[in-house]
Amino acid sequence: MSINKHRVRTASMVLCFSVMVFSGAGFSGELSKSKAGPGKNEAGNEKAVKENYDLNCAPCHGETGKGNGPLAVESVGGIKPRNLNNAKLLTTRTDEELFKVTKFGGASTGFFGRMPGWRDSFTDVEINQIVRYIRKKICMCEYKK
Repeated sequence: MSINKHRVRTASMVLCFSVMVFSGAGFSGELSKSKAGPGKNEAGNEKAVKENYDLNCAPCHGETGKGNGPLAVESVGGIKPRNLNNAKLLTTRTDEELFKVTKFGGASTGFFGRMPGWRDSFTDVEINQIVRYIRKKICMCEYKK
């Protein structure tokens, strides 16, 4: 590996690790500045919901939800962001579970503690819209009892 590649990889890992470590201290707040604020997109317009996902979820989960976003770091604790494209897994999760982990973060549900909660960035209506977006456009699946 060349020195430049090593420096880029090291800088990327440090940046991603820093973002993940400090996620509860402002990661979601910083990203939420990209939208107009809670309640702005409550009309349910699909473009606005996709924009909320793209700006706030895709950096870790990826545009297609595979857990491969630019901030996904596999080497930190060996845990990658959840693959939201995994219909086999998401059919076992209720919308209420997805809502709770989105609103309150991973630690609230016993999942990865570095997943930030978005309650200060999105209204309950917007979080439900994101859950529906994940179901309809990402995993293309519904909860199965």
